[in-house]
Amino acid sequence: MKKSLLVITLVVLGCSFALAQAPGTYSFWDSAGTLEYCNFNVITTNSGGVVAGYDNTTTGCFYSYNSPIVGFSATTPADGLPAHGKGAVVGDAIYDDGALGYTGDQWTVFQSAKVSKKKHGFFSGAYGWVGVAGSYGGTYFGDNYGYLGAGYPEKGAVAGHGTTAGTGHGLLRK
Repeated sequence: MKKSLLVITLVVLGCSFALAQAPGTYSFWDSAGTLEYCNFNVITTNSGGVVAGYDNTTTGCFYSYNSPIVGFSATTPADGLPAHGKGAVVGDAIYDDGALGYTGDQWTVFQSAKVSKKKHGFFSGAYGWVGVAGSYGGTYFGDNYGYLGAGYPEKGAVAGHGTTAGTGHGLLRK
């Protein structure tokens, strides 16, 4: 009886953790699955519905600093979004990071709990992330989406590629 209760408890805990983004490193690809962006997310915390980490922009994008990301475990509806389902929604300070100061711009990303399927070097199936951009004045100025990869970007292959967030609408990095 005790053994059955332990197994049931472990299954329930395992299922609850599977609902949100697991700690780890996740790379971003464009919607065609052919271009890997220079930035990648490192999820360091996923506890109590809070997801946190950083968007690594120093390694492949050559920014001076990485940008913090923080948000919540979430399930997004399929109401016209290219990526949806169980995962995490995080705010990303990538625009301030690139400008080395406050821009008033915000990059918000939904990242799926599942990485995109890749077979024989090609992605298939559902997209794994979608990001939206806006400003402090309430202006929506764009979005981007694509496939979500597991692990670090391919070494050296992302140098010169842009970020998932583009250049932003406020101050631009020099």
